[in-house]
Amino acid sequence: MQNKTFTATVDDWVRETKRRMEAVAKTATQELFIEVVKPVGQGGRMRVDTGFLRASFRASLDAPVNLSIANPDPENGDFTLDQGEISLTINRAEIGQTIFGTFTANYARPREYGSRGQPADAFVLSNAQRWPEFVSEAVATVRAAAG
Repeated sequence: MQNKTFTATVDDWVRETKRRMEAVAKTATQELFIEVVKPVGQGGRMRVDTGFLRASFRASLDAPVNLSIANPDPENGDFTLDQGEISLTINRAEIGQTIFGTFTANYARPREYGSRGQPADAFVLSNAQRWPEFVSEAVATVRAAAG
């Protein structure tokens, strides 16, 4: 077996560093998005009645989803979040690409910031403020996986 050249060793190190950076970014984003939509009953900040607000969460690359949709069945709805679609979007991202998390429910903003005497739920803001924590946890996860 031949010894690698210094250049080849550095190239390998750079490739591995980029791979780990990407893994940290994707893992931290995934965990952030999970926490943003976590119901109060599971320790999160999102109140869930029909699940429409939670199910309206979308992940996208390069631009936020620009929709505002009313709950089509506020009395009898039973909506489910598609976490798989969110994960697929995150996994398609490349380093330097912006990953957006957007709610399309037309009442997301009043629930986030409060309105008409109701307090803010702050399910986005409270978790966005924890970004450094999500990154630190992702670094530990990726480091452990790398051995």
